[in-house]
Amino acid sequence: MRYDFSTADKLLGICEILVEKYGSLINVHEQAKDAKDLEQRLLEFKGIGPVTVNIFLRELRPFWDKADPKVLPIVKKCARRFGIHLDNYRGKSVTFVRIEAGLIRLRKKYHE
Repeated sequence: MRYDFSTADKLLGICEILVEKYGSLINVHEQAKDAKDLEQRLLEFKGIGPVTVNIFLRELRPFWDKADPKVLPIVKKCARRFGIHLDNYRGKSVTFVRIEAGLIRLRKKYHE
């Protein structure tokens, strides 16, 4: 992926605030009271919205206790379309995260 200067500047700004306020990304997780608080803390960063937070926490779900974003409605819809029963998988497993990410990609292919 290629970033232009404005995107790079935004990322650097977010990193500076992250280090100033928390010291590290791990500390954001450790200081959060629960999953909702973690999401709120991440949303405080300028330029970070709900979709970015969902994607970020989805990928960290198996590794961070408090990373537990809601499964997006489009993922549930795609799962139903392909006969995948998400309830059959442990939500904090790597397998679940891979299925979820795959369904997001399939959504684009099938214009869901």
